[in-house]
Amino acid sequence: MTITAAHPESAGDGSVRIGASGPTIGIVLPRHAIGAEGSDALDWVSRTTTDADEVETEYASGPLRAVVQHDGGDSSWRIRASLANSSDDPVSVSTALLAVRPGDGQAWVWAAGSAGLVVLVTRDGDLWAFSLRRGTLTRQAGDVVWLEAGTSLAPGRRVTIELVGRRCTGWDEVGSMLPAWLPPLAVRGGEPIDLALPDAGVVAPGCTVGERSDGTEIHGEGLQRASVHGAFGEVHLDLAFAPALTEAVDAAARQLARLVREVPGAVHQLDDTGPEGRARGLDRTARRLVVLQSARSHDAADIVRGWLLSGVTDLLGSGGTAGPFTLAALAGEAQRRDDPQALQALLDALPSAEAQPGTVLALTRVWAVLWGLGQDPEPVRQALAWVLAQPARTRLEAIERALVTGNKDAAAELLAALGGGLPGASVPEPEVWEAAYEVALVSLIPDEDPTAPRVVQAAEIAARRLTAQDPNDADVLAWLLLGER
Repeated sequence: MTITAAHPESAGDGSVRIGASGPTIGIVLPRHAIGAEGSDALDWVSRTTTDADEVETEYASGPLRAVVQHDGGDSSWRIRASLANSSDDPVSVSTALLAVRPGDGQAWVWAAGSAGLVVLVTRDGDLWAFSLRRGTLTRQAGDVVWLEAGTSLAPGRRVTIELVGRRCTGWDEVGSMLPAWLPPLAVRGGEPIDLALPDAGVVAPGCTVGERSDGTEIHGEGLQRASVHGAFGEVHLDLAFAPALTEAVDAAARQLARLVREVPGAVHQLDDTGPEGRARGLDRTARRLVVLQSARSHDAADIVRGWLLSGVTDLLGSGGTAGPFTLAALAGEAQRRDDPQALQALLDALPSAEAQPGTVLALTRVWAVLWGLGQDPEPVRQALAWVLAQPARTRLEAIERALVTGNKDAAAELLAALGGGLPGASVPEPEVWEAAYEVALVSLIPDEDPTAPRVVQAAEIAARRLTAQDPNDADVLAWLLLGER
């Protein structure tokens, strides 16, 4: 089979890859088994056959037999795996996984029991989606689990998993592969989650579940888990009940104001005396100031402003560089108080702007503030040019820079990073701050970009999940505020 950006091809390890270094999907078989003779490490012997549109690998280890098949073409792709016990005794196995790796592209997985969806996106934007037809999938510690550890295979028993995929023209087509009954799973401001399944059983500990003639209404707070039982099996739903962003910011600001008065070290603490450590500590202080500025908590903001100005002076004097939130917070002070000291500190810090995640976002905010104050934005232009000339260390940094330079593919890449607004999470799962960073990047997309409405919608869903997880997380809130226009 010809390797192109759009065709599935054997990766040589039982998985199949799209393109020479693109996303891969395959099966990782159990590594251990417990049978009548005790526990053994499984030493799989394999044989792979390949023809024009099929890759099949047969595996054998002791009494266990497995077959993994990939049937693919220009626009369709089926993955089927089976594991059988050929002995006369039961055998328990360790974990078996669905191995999804993004390669130089991106991957997204919703693994919800008897329902699941896997999305692979190549570097060139080809979009493949797979729906679960047989078997179960769950997400555990970042892994996509097919068979949980301790799964027992009776004599002669065979377990099977099957996913059916196709190349899609866009995220709307991908979304059509989800169960038709699936409601939006992230809501704000006390709204319920409506499940239009009148004949299904719903179990949601920690939530209030109300039965209606046409379905179920679920009320809750924070992140919750619901299990839906129906003819389709058991599906696990991760629900997010988030406060409105302004409510979360106001509540976090009240908590920060109390800490400023009672435990100032919890808001401003520079543990490391080196320039890099001081810069990180100062940026953490600046994130809290950004939250206080947004909530108009002026008394506490005035105190933190003093810490920030003193910290910037010491940092620049020691040869340190200013992080993105330090720049954004200084710009906020110059705007909030028409503050000449904050403005001068900002102008002093701009030449030492650090090329790191969020710096481009911060510089666009600084540009707007200087413009509004009637100041020459040339220092920002120079700082931005220097940052854009540096190599991007991560995919998200590359997207941030591509967005600000008007790259036509950047919005689609960000949409893929956000999973098109679908349930689930990317592979690998991002850290919390990275997820908030993704949301903030949406502010760099021009309104006239045809992808903008879908990306904004996906970012709002991600923001709801984040604030439902911890509505008082000042670091997350600062990222979300950095992305507000």
